Amino acid sequence: MKLILIFPFLYLKDILVGGFQVAQDILSPRPKLKPIILRVPLSLTSPNKRFLLANLVSMTPGTVAVAEEDEGRTLVVHSLYGADHPDLVISTIQNRYQKFLAQLP
Repeated sequence: MKLILIFPFLYLKDILVGGFQVAQDILSPRPKLKPIILRVPLSLTSPNKRFLLANLVSMTPGTVAVAEEDEGRTLVVHSLYGADHPDLVISTIQNRYQKFLAQLP
């Protein structure tokens, strides 16, 4: 229940930080882009929750959900800044977004 109350603020922070990072790179003569395609293991069994997760990821600047693999057990994500720390991007998606969606009825 606590995560449901906190999640909108965490997500808004992710949107703002990602937006500033992308804007800074657009305006910079030397962008810090380090794109990577990641495969995020999922524990969500509901197709609707996986759809919501893909939308949350895609609405966050710097990341886009590309596809679903292994009958919904893996989400393929393109990240503009994940090459240096791919595990951080994966754990953020799993521990923040997926964890929130798993608590929904």
